[in-house]
Amino acid sequence: MLRKLLLSSFLCGAFAASAIAQSAGSACVLPADTAAIPAAIDAIITGPADKERPCMKELFIPEARLVAVTVAADGKETYTVLTVDDWIARVKARGHAQLEEKQLKFHTLHYGNIVHLWSTYSLHSDGKQVARGINSIQAIKEANGWRILSIMWQAESPGAPIPKEYQP
Repeated sequence: MLRKLLLSSFLCGAFAASAIAQSAGSACVLPADTAAIPAAIDAIITGPADKERPCMKELFIPEARLVAVTVAADGKETYTVLTVDDWIARVKARGHAQLEEKQLKFHTLHYGNIVHLWSTYSLHSDGKQVARGINSIQAIKEANGWRILSIMWQAESPGAPIPKEYQP
């Protein structure tokens, strides 16, 4: 269960070309449009598990929550609610493992300054796929770009395969 919790604690989402970026000496840049949100999420997750994550803290609003939905071996459904700092601490405990998350397919519902993204993701650790599942992502438009309010996800399992319409 702990392994599933640790694994699911870093499953989130990801996106396209104008991702939130940080290079030496530069500030993080929020996605300017909703199409860039998946690449921004991928960029903040991908890399060494123990990397510093200032851009993640910028991309998410301070009150943001990350929710991992899991099904235990006994079939019992449960969830874990994390703050951004909780998520960072859990992932950092994985040490130098190289993570790579990719949003494989996503659907966007957008109205005014709110957006909901439903995405299918794949997560690799040290080059091996360790999970695939679905993210439910909510974001809000602020003056400097789009910020994440919440991400809720569930990894695919034998009892909950990804439906065909959500597969890439």
